[in-house]
Amino acid sequence: MKKNNLSNILRCIGQDLLRRGLKSFDIRREGDHYVVLGGDEAPPASPSLTIPYTLAEIRELDAQGPEQRGQPAPAGDFINLMQILRTVGGYLDKLEARFVRFTNAESGGSEPLFRLEYETADGERKVEEHSSATLYDICVAMYKRRGRLTGTGGRIGRRRG
Repeated sequence: MKKNNLSNILRCIGQDLLRRGLKSFDIRREGDHYVVLGGDEAPPASPSLTIPYTLAEIRELDAQGPEQRGQPAPAGDFINLMQILRTVGGYLDKLEARFVRFTNAESGGSEPLFRLEYETADGERKVEEHSSATLYDICVAMYKRRGRLTGTGGRIGRRRG
């Protein structure tokens, strides 16, 4: 892993959760590792699986994953769990915040609701709720910003559907 930043860490976890087919998740940071309570049913659902991730395991996932990155998402699925988690990590990296928790397991309406908990650099605890649309907008802005940095002109894949 190039950097030990939240964007990379959460992307690797998201890549693994996507591979496992999890639809509901509750990701928590516990000391120097991460724990995911997840399930293959849409939220709200009781978790059926607990997955711990050490930083060494995340580095291993990162080494296994380059061939999966940069591939287009399946039709109708522009933003997937890996991209959502990378976006959340990038958002927190930009804020220089410490990740506490990210979950969709508490939403129960027709529109998924994501709850993000973090600590600011000043130690203040923050809780935010985001819709899929909000995360999509943050994701697009992040990819456009990365495109300007990497010389792709901010182009992202077309939304398919």
